[in-house]
Amino acid sequence: MRVHVSLLAAVAVAASLITMSSSGQPTATAATSAESKVTDPVPLLELSTAGEGGTFWTLSQAEMQSAVGQHGMRLRTDARVGYLRRQPFAGSQPVFRLRKQGQSVYLLTASTAERDQLTTGTNPPFLDEGVVGHAFASPQPGTEILYRVRKEGLANSWRPVLASRLEQMRALGWDKIDGPLGHVYPRWIRAGAIYFGTFDADGNRAMMDRIEQYYGPEAKDDWWGGVRHAHDGHPKAVGHWPGEDFSHLKPSIGYYDDSKPETLERQITQASGAGLDHFAFYWYWNPGTATEQYAAGLRAFLAARNRANLKFTVLPCIHPWNGGAGGTLRMPSGQIGQAADLLVNDYLSQPNILRANDGRPLLELCDVRGIGKPDGGPADNTINAEAVRQFSDAIRDRARTRLGEEVMIVLTTDNGIPKPELGLNGSYCPGRWDYATGSYENYVTAERRWFATIPDNLIRCATSDFDERPRIGISIADPVRAEDSPEEAKRKLHNSFRWYEDQSPAAYTRLLGDVRADIDASTRPSTVDNLVLLYAWNEWHEGGVIEPNERDGCAYLDAVRAELRLRNGTGCVPVP
Repeated sequence: MRVHVSLLAAVAVAASLITMSSSGQPTATAATSAESKVTDPVPLLELSTAGEGGTFWTLSQAEMQSAVGQHGMRLRTDARVGYLRRQPFAGSQPVFRLRKQGQSVYLLTASTAERDQLTTGTNPPFLDEGVVGHAFASPQPGTEILYRVRKEGLANSWRPVLASRLEQMRALGWDKIDGPLGHVYPRWIRAGAIYFGTFDADGNRAMMDRIEQYYGPEAKDDWWGGVRHAHDGHPKAVGHWPGEDFSHLKPSIGYYDDSKPETLERQITQASGAGLDHFAFYWYWNPGTATEQYAAGLRAFLAARNRANLKFTVLPCIHPWNGGAGGTLRMPSGQIGQAADLLVNDYLSQPNILRANDGRPLLELCDVRGIGKPDGGPADNTINAEAVRQFSDAIRDRARTRLGEEVMIVLTTDNGIPKPELGLNGSYCPGRWDYATGSYENYVTAERRWFATIPDNLIRCATSDFDERPRIGISIADPVRAEDSPEEAKRKLHNSFRWYEDQSPAAYTRLLGDVRADIDASTRPSTVDNLVLLYAWNEWHEGGVIEPNERDGCAYLDAVRAELRLRNGTGCVPVP
């Protein structure tokens, strides 16, 4: 099959003919516009052409889909050719894509002289298809040289190869080096952290009341109660664990109010300095007031003066159980439109909303079991597929109409694998508890095998720890009675609380290395394949914490930066 027009042009020509698919894939028009909003490095995609044994390259997922669907090309999912930026930047050089006249044969070059020699004159052998992406012109920390290589005696054979893979490619016969294309990142991981935004006076009022009941009048209106009392060694908090070190349970910046923009400004400085890409805010719905709940931290983030230094997304947690100020945290079917309006107008419209590599704003559903359920009544853990589809459709319809955008919506693995009728685009994994053994070491050892059980698009996760003990007497009753034997007391505590007794910073470091290795070896779709969600920035009540703390300082953020090879920022600042 011969390709007689530039695929870049083909995408534009086809735009008026392509309509939105039922799975929510973007049209060519929306996709090419959205892709320009992604300024992070993105993977250079490599495809085999359908005719002359050539190879095609693009940074555009829309162009890749056109190449596969309309031109019969095949994506090489095992190709590892690095990450380039779509836009020029300080110290960059363009990489040009050329196409042989009348053939689906392509060539990459960073040399303007070679480009001009091959594409000008009376009957040039190649056509200039423009800039495919931008690489560093000189070495930078964490980059490798991207070479162009070829096979002796094989016509139309050129491949870009990272310096670290040269020997591997030589063994396959690609042993002729034509020269460098620039310096690129072999990987570019975009790591975010879940943000738990209830550490403020408008947070969980019912929990604050229980804190006061358990600890007494001095704990009135204390939204840090269980965490602070465990840190301080209060007998009611740590009496069952007298030898345990809870000294890490205090943020480096002190016990804060997350409704204040200055709090978020300090946390943005900590996170972005360590190389994090985004915060993912838990987001709740109150059916009693028909509006969002526990959103003060998210609103403070949007009011922070340095908010542009970090992207963000929201994780709608539409839980099925009782607990909200209006009686539950559910979302009745009649309120789905209101929720979609708020999410699209206030959050998905923001300039620093988190985007997938194809440019779509990302929405990550933390729990959908409460969607379409009436306010009040008994807990119901089933998923109402029709209501979830109504919710996802409402988000998409409003985003198209008001923003001219398509949205990528993924579902937590806690709710299972997304089914087609839910109208979702993949999965993300949140904090992980090892139900089989309760062992952190077992969780770490098994995590890559577990990743392999999740199909298609997956945003990977890494859990720093899980420890519910600061909730004793507050959201989890103290199960031990005075007459219980030590063995009985231990059994009751483990039946009531989840905590990893064998968690260690060393094990967390190994986990992060395994996550990086899984990304490096991945053959999944590249849309979100380099995104990682860390549990958590500040879920202090449940032990998922990478926010700098009084005991460990920046140790956890430093491990994230080192093991995931993050390149943004200059390092963590424990107390901005």
